[in-house]
Parts: sequence; C-alpha cells; structure tokens
Amino acid sequence: MKRNNNSIIWNPGELIYEIGSIPEEAYLILEGYVNIETKDQFKLNTLGKGEVFGESSLLLGTKRTVTARADSHKVVANIIPKDYFVKLKNNDLVLSALVRKTQVRLMDANEKINQLANEVSELLSSFKVDSKVDGELSNRISNLRKKISEINNITND
Repeated sequence: MKRNNNSIIWNPGELIYEIGSIPEEAYLILEGYVNIETKDQFKLNTLGKGEVFGESSLLLGTKRTVTARADSHKVVANIIPKDYFVKLKNNDLVLSALVRKTQVRLMDANEKINQLANEVSELLSSFKVDSKVDGELSNRISNLRKKISEINNITND
C-alpha cells in the first residue's frame, strides 16, 4: 500500500481490510478492481472504477463485515475520510436512514448468499466422493450452480 495525500494504491492481491477491523475511511475506486469476500472467502462482489467501498461500516458504526482485497491489477482509490460520513449522518437524517436501511439489507443478503454457497459446496463435495450420481441429480446440481452464479451476478450489479 502506498498513500499519496488523499489517494491510495494497493498492489495486485493486496489485502485492503479484513472482517472485524475498525473502519477509519472508505474509498472511491479510480483504477483497478476490488474483490469483496465473506469470512469463508466466498467472493460476493467485484467493484471497479467509480464505485465506493468501505462505507457500510462507517455509516452503521460497526466493524468491517467483509474483507476487501485488490484483484489481479493494482488498485488506485481516493480516500473518503470517516468525517464525511459523520457529517452526512448529521446533516441529512432522511438520506442517512435510507442508506443505513439499504446497507443492512445488503449485509443480510450477503450473509444468506454465503450460507447458500457453503451448503451447495458441502453438497457438491459429498457427490465427488460418491461417483454414482444419476442424470437427474447431475442436472439439478448443474442448475444450482447456475442459480448461484446468477445470484452472484445480481449482487455484482
């Protein structure tokens, strides 16, 4: 990581922050991509240029609930200080309430997606051991994989 005034640069694959850490700032991506992951390292989202991340914990006053990591290229971002979100919360109560409500719903959806992905992974692992999977079951597993992929695409939009 390298800081320059109000911007920051992370190398490919570098950890930006992890679950449970105390938030001090959020970031606006100028270049590159950031992967957002659960505690089980399930990728929830990939964010790119023009997107903000790290804001949820600042808005909700909580520790980080996801891990953020630079993707396979360097990431350049503007730093959005914690004070910006404190002012937002104090100056526009309606907007602040709407954003908080949206963030809580997103965090809940992320947790449910992670649980579903873990259950499907366990199911698929058990079928790898038992190679006697019939055609219908194989099709159902394939459909589950497609649905999980679609859910991931929805959360990436």
